[in-house]
Amino acid sequence: MLRLSGLRLDRGPRTLYRDVHVTASDAERVGLVGANGSGKSSLLGAILGRVAIDSGSIDAPPPERIAWIDQDIESASDRAIEFVLSGHAPLMKARAELESAMHSIASDGQDLRIASAQAHLAELNEGAIAAEAMAILNGLGVSQTQAQGPLSELSGGQRNRLALARVLLQPAELLLLDEPTNHLDLDSIVWLENWLRRQQATVIVVSHDREFLDRCTDTIWHIVDQGICRYAGNYSTFESAWLEKQRQFDTRLRRQQRTADHLNRFINRFRAKATKARQAQSRLKMLERMEKLEPVREQREWRFRFFDPVRLPAHLVEGEQLQLGYPHKVVLDGVRFSVRAGDRIGVLGVNGAGKSTLVKAIVGELPVTVGELRRSAGTAIGYFAQHQLEDLDPAETPLELLRRMAPDAREQELRDFLGSFRFGADLASLPVSRLSGGERARCALALLVWRRPNLLVMDEPTNHLDMPTREALTVALSSFEGALIVVSHDRHLLRATTDQLWLVQGAGLETFDGDLDDYAAWVVERRRAQLRPASGAAERRSEQRRQAAGERERLSRARRPLQTRLDAVEQRLQSISEEIKDLDARLASEAFYTGDPESVSQALKRRGQLDYALQTLEAQWLELQSQLDAIV
Repeated sequence: MLRLSGLRLDRGPRTLYRDVHVTASDAERVGLVGANGSGKSSLLGAILGRVAIDSGSIDAPPPERIAWIDQDIESASDRAIEFVLSGHAPLMKARAELESAMHSIASDGQDLRIASAQAHLAELNEGAIAAEAMAILNGLGVSQTQAQGPLSELSGGQRNRLALARVLLQPAELLLLDEPTNHLDLDSIVWLENWLRRQQATVIVVSHDREFLDRCTDTIWHIVDQGICRYAGNYSTFESAWLEKQRQFDTRLRRQQRTADHLNRFINRFRAKATKARQAQSRLKMLERMEKLEPVREQREWRFRFFDPVRLPAHLVEGEQLQLGYPHKVVLDGVRFSVRAGDRIGVLGVNGAGKSTLVKAIVGELPVTVGELRRSAGTAIGYFAQHQLEDLDPAETPLELLRRMAPDAREQELRDFLGSFRFGADLASLPVSRLSGGERARCALALLVWRRPNLLVMDEPTNHLDMPTREALTVALSSFEGALIVVSHDRHLLRATTDQLWLVQGAGLETFDGDLDDYAAWVVERRRAQLRPASGAAERRSEQRRQAAGERERLSRARRPLQTRLDAVEQRLQSISEEIKDLDARLASEAFYTGDPESVSQALKRRGQLDYALQTLEAQWLELQSQLDAIV
């Protein structure tokens, strides 16, 4: 549990929180949201005891029972799996006890100390903890080969996933997650959502991914006006409640203003007349007693738009039997695709599958070694990727960067254009080196819009963008008149801007027949198939280590009820899948809708019920399988 009582937190001359009272219950999953700079990271630091509070109190579990991501990974010589296991404090303590007993000076009590330490380690079930660590790494997209290799061979993104895995393995009462999806692909995000829904710890998560918050939180803490307002429900529920609250407040404010105007008119008209002076004085006191309602700071929704393309050829880009990759390494082979005017394509696939390799070839940053890539003479590609933010000249200002692209344009025209991207006169004249990450992203977007492309290629465009900028980008892309190819793990963006999906897997490219919900179900099913053999192998290894009939019997007794429940869930899943297949066949028939309207209504209602039941059962299956895997 976590309780903030009368919390006040200042940062320099600025007050972030004033008299905050809010509580998170056991197993509650809280999404912490607020504008950039509102103090989300400072609050997490205060909960951890790393940021001093000015008054009030924070009741939280002891530090050893709080799990959070420490960004500093120093043990580069360790195996990756050992780094993850180091997050399990009880296991590390038990290992240290055994190590100490083994290397202590020989004495009459040494054997007893060794036996006691070994018994403690066996009680913890080191094999089960290691199996759980591997399951977490697998869920986050880290292969077994990578897990067994040294940290020094892993990329920055892979190390970030290891840091997250280490936190998820740690036995904790409170879990603090700050933007946990930033370095994850969509497959890993789906896994993480299911994992979080099964946890018994209190979870506080900061994220700009609205669909992730929708799926894994049941409470929202909204930081506003130096306080925290608690909303029951997920992010979408909060958003609706917040907008309604704003509407009601605006109505009260307008009503009060009308009353105040009426009183002021009476006072000004009659305060000088002796016969009306007492009434005027009475109304003046009434005006003074009125509740002071300050207008809510206007939160204007920032919006921008892409210019309509100058030309829009019917055929933009085509690839035929492409082989893509780098020297001595083929990433994709036999790739075929066609992008036409009006196509809106989302690219899916796990990290490392080759999504970025594909888009780099399409935009011309990566040469094609085999096959033919054809671009129409009128194709104008606009490319946005995270590395482009680093390529902006740090010494130049946004105005200078834009003037270099449009040397003949008037300065006021350039300033007006930058102003539409929230670059005022001062900000437009600041060097890029002094801009924040979000401001650099807006600068890169502005330069992209000015080029008037007819094919936009976006590679993880929402990484490190705040919620308002993500929403502005989503709206702009959804109304773009040209063609679009977007690689993203942001499902809200993909749903709003794309209507077909490509899947990069197995060194190839294919069209995914379905929507994002179908893809999530496919990910769950594929993971289910992967878990079965891994679970059996882990069990066999642990059985060999134990070599005791009593221990085998204990395992059997522990697994039997779970396996029975798992079999029942699988039978129910098969039954529901068959019913859905039959019902979809009926709903696909035009003749079905010419019959009894009540029957049609019942069929559609039943289809929705089956979808909900299927999702519930899949979550149950994952939970039971996870519990089963842990018994080794």
